[in-house]
Amino acid sequence: MFTVRIIVLFAAAISMFTHQAMDSSQSADTYKNTRQLLLELNGVRGKEEELARLFKQGDDHIAELIRALDDPDKIVSRNAQVIIRYLGNEIGMRAVVQAYGKGETYVMAGPVPLPLRDWDYDYIRTYYLKGSPWDQRSGSYIYALALDESPKARTLLDQMIENVRKDPKFIHIDLERIKASPPKRLLIGQVDLAKLVLENAFFIAPQDRKDTSARLLGLNGAKDRAIVEVHINRGPLAEEWYHVVVRKCDQGWKFFSITQVAVS
Repeated sequence: MFTVRIIVLFAAAISMFTHQAMDSSQSADTYKNTRQLLLELNGVRGKEEELARLFKQGDDHIAELIRALDDPDKIVSRNAQVIIRYLGNEIGMRAVVQAYGKGETYVMAGPVPLPLRDWDYDYIRTYYLKGSPWDQRSGSYIYALALDESPKARTLLDQMIENVRKDPKFIHIDLERIKASPPKRLLIGQVDLAKLVLENAFFIAPQDRKDTSARLLGLNGAKDRAIVEVHINRGPLAEEWYHVVVRKCDQGWKFFSITQVAVS
C-alpha cells in the first residue's frame, strides 16, 4: 500500500511538472507572437491590419503587452505602450504609468484614453498651463478634457481656455473647435459605428465635412470598444487621419480617445 502511494505521488509530481513546462512553453510562444506583431507595427498609419489584430487580442494578452514595455527593442516597447493606450486597459495603463517613472527611456506615445489619471493631470499642468509650446499630443488632451465628466477635467480645460484668451499667441485650433461644437458624450442612433462616429465628429471643422469619411478598423475581443479611422481628404498634401476609439455603454457608445495619427 505504501509503495502504491509513492508511485501515485510520483506520477502526480511528473504530471504537474509536465503541465508547468507546457504552460511555460505556450507562454513563451504567445509572447513571441505578440512581440513579432509589435515589431511589425512600426507606426499605426498604413499598418491597420496589425493594429486591428493587436487591438482584438490585447485584453486577453495584456500580461504580454506589459512584459513588452521592458523589451530591449525600443520599437517593441513603444508599440506595446501604444496598444495598451488604444485599449485603455486598466491593468495595462497602471503598468504604463509606472514605466514612466523609470526615466527618460519611456516617452509617452499613443492615444489618451478616458478616464484621465492623476499622471495625465500633472502632465497637463506641466506642459499646457505654464506657457510651454503646444506639442502634437495637446489636441488629444484637449479632447479628453472635454469628454471627461470629472470636475477636475472641467477646471483644467477652463484654465487652458482662459490662458488662450489672455494670450492669443497660444491660440489652439482644437480649443476653438470644442468651443464652437461641444462634444456629445453619448453616441446613439446608428448601428454602423463608422457612421456614428462621423456624425458626431465634433473635432472636424464644418467646411471639412464634405471631404471627410470614416471606416471601422476593428473591435476588441469583448466587442465593447472599437477603432474608427476618420479621414479628411482636401486633396494632395492636405489630408488628415484620426483614430477614434469608442466604448460601449448601456445606452449606446461613448468617445474613449481621439488621436490625430497623420497629416500630409
